[in-house]
Amino acid sequence: MPMDHQQMIEETFNSSVTHIETALTTCLSPLASAIRRSIKIIEQGGALYFAGNGGSAADASHVAGELIGSFEHYRNPLPAIALTTDLSIITSVANDFSYDKIFIQQARGLVRKGDQVWLISTSGDSENLYKVAVWANENKISTVGLLGRKGGKLAHVVDYPIAVPGDNTQRIQEVHILILHTLASALKRRFPDGAPMTFAGSEANPAVERQVIDTAVEAELDPK
Repeated sequence: MPMDHQQMIEETFNSSVTHIETALTTCLSPLASAIRRSIKIIEQGGALYFAGNGGSAADASHVAGELIGSFEHYRNPLPAIALTTDLSIITSVANDFSYDKIFIQQARGLVRKGDQVWLISTSGDSENLYKVAVWANENKISTVGLLGRKGGKLAHVVDYPIAVPGDNTQRIQEVHILILHTLASALKRRFPDGAPMTFAGSEANPAVERQVIDTAVEAELDPK
């Protein structure tokens, strides 16, 4: 291996380690608060939604997959939805309205009080995420901003701003996926048997309510 490649690899790894260590200091408190809120959301029958652009879109899909699928050998699903995966919705909204509305249109149709939205942006200035944050505030829906640098304008409108310091987008994204894995680990360990079938009064999550109804119907059809 050429020496210049070896040096580059070492510099990249060391840079990542430095960013992680710095982020642990600055992000620990807001991340712990956001996770506590996420746990409460699921306890009360709510769901978690994730959105981002580019690499952050991949992170949104990644964490939703971890929560629905098997993570750390916890195989029962938790209610998690990425707003980044339906190409028909995204392209139709971008074409018929604008790209700035690809997430707000989905949020208005899907997200309910008692849910939580994680907005992922390395700059903190993504307009399509900002629109969701403002709408969520107006409707008293919990929001988490997984951000970078100084947090951008999203830091001022989300309930839980988690800003990874630094100016290197790649390093910020690496810390973001570590944070999302930490969230997934905390939730899977807290709910090893999957989401509890509980409701928050009249603001129960419709998806959870439908699941309970379907289970009751199945029991009537097959009393065994």
